[in-house]
Amino acid sequence: MTLFKTKLLLILLVGMQCTGYAQSENNKGDSAIIIPLKIGKNPSTPFNNIIIEPVNLYIQSKPINKNSPQIQLELNVVENNSKYTTFLWCYKASNNSEKANYPKAYKNYSFDLKINKEDVALVVKKLDFKKPMFINLGQIAIIGTLKILFLECIGEWSEDINGNHTDAFNTYNIALSEEEEEHKTVSFTSLNTTVEKELTIQWKNYKILILEASNKTVKLMVFKNDS
Repeated sequence: MTLFKTKLLLILLVGMQCTGYAQSENNKGDSAIIIPLKIGKNPSTPFNNIIIEPVNLYIQSKPINKNSPQIQLELNVVENNSKYTTFLWCYKASNNSEKANYPKAYKNYSFDLKINKEDVALVVKKLDFKKPMFINLGQIAIIGTLKILFLECIGEWSEDINGNHTDAFNTYNIALSEEEEEHKTVSFTSLNTTVEKELTIQWKNYKILILEASNKTVKLMVFKNDS
């Protein structure tokens, strides 16, 4: 009887250790998942209604130039019969600060890189208020019942009296809607980087801060007034 109990205890201990190891490799919950990455191609991971495909992780310790990323992940997100492809990257800017284009928003989710020395992990979470995110041109982000679609970026310029081009700027159009209602298009022009002031868009009970804007991506943060 004593021998049987000892064997049973050993089996339980081994099972507990194996379970803990598996969870540490891929931490998963209902609203978030952490996927450890290795250099090169990584296996696909199902999460809720999407399939996450880390196509290729590329790391270079000595970038070839100042705008070349030190870390870049090519990422596919598959949902039903559609596939969204994007790139997450970061590099050291000239002032030694880190420049990155994530967390990247796609529908209900944000895709972020967690970097700890040489360890890199992909963090996927449900989008939330008060969190900065990047939205690619033509893509939609959904936070609660709010839908944000980056419609277009239009390059424009002004001319002097002689017809010479002077100041160049971009006009951005973003569509906002709730649930199934018709969307409202709001516009803004390029941010003035010489003025330390964020651009704010007020719509219904939402406040949207425009933090950065390029011809392919906008970085923003959304606040909701529940009162």
